[in-house]
Amino acid sequence: MKLEDVRPADCYAHAQRLLTEVASIRDEMGRAEDARPLPEVTEARPRDVYFAALATWNKADRLASEVGAQPVRFPPAVPILREVRPGHVIQVIDAVLRQIDGIKGRLQIAETAPLPAIDAKRQPCDVLMTLLRVNRELSRLLERPFTPSDVYRTVALASTYAVRLGATAELAPFERRRKPQHCYDRLLACHAAVAGLIAKQGEPTLAAGKTPADVLPGDVYDLASLVLGEIAFLHSLTPTAMPLHAFEPTASGHRLPAHVDQLARTLEAQLATIK
Repeated sequence: MKLEDVRPADCYAHAQRLLTEVASIRDEMGRAEDARPLPEVTEARPRDVYFAALATWNKADRLASEVGAQPVRFPPAVPILREVRPGHVIQVIDAVLRQIDGIKGRLQIAETAPLPAIDAKRQPCDVLMTLLRVNRELSRLLERPFTPSDVYRTVALASTYAVRLGATAELAPFERRRKPQHCYDRLLACHAAVAGLIAKQGEPTLAAGKTPADVLPGDVYDLASLVLGEIAFLHSLTPTAMPLHAFEPTASGHRLPAHVDQLARTLEAQLATIK
């Protein structure tokens, strides 16, 4: 299938197959299903689904490393964010499926889930919700789950993008004993802020709901990935934005939820200075 011919319904079918395959691995590993309700999201665009799929790739990549599966090459180069379409999303989903095949091989799982029938009514939001479910299930399979340190690096990159957009803000005060829920709250505020800036440029944006119950660091990572995607998209819409180079140093080290909360509050303040 040509990239330009791929529809959201095709992405949904592949994402559903991915969910079934991950459930097979979960059962083989003796892990319990994540039964928590998903957060509410509406009006998703292909770019939102693309960044959710990148988070899926990262989690599957860590699981593959943990079980000793052969590395899988990432799909073709990241597209221009203004031109992301369902075809780019399905490339990432299929790359994750190849990772999952390697993991199943290491675990000696022979069964293969069939591709579900295409449901033409499915939209990008349906694909996004499926990937969020996959991400939660993958998090339960990891011996080294995603931590506040992983989230911090993602938010730090988003903050760097904001600086390139001309944002200015002092580092927010450090507040002790923050929990993942606090980080999720602040990142929701960041998402709303960047969505407002994107809307000013005439582009539609994802509408994210309230903070769900029982938030885990892996959930915060998923949201941080969406926030990063929107800020990167805003950067691509801004001709005067300074470039961001891949070789620039990134944040590292052990981080607590309090550090993520501090940086997310800083990012929220940064976004408020962008006109």
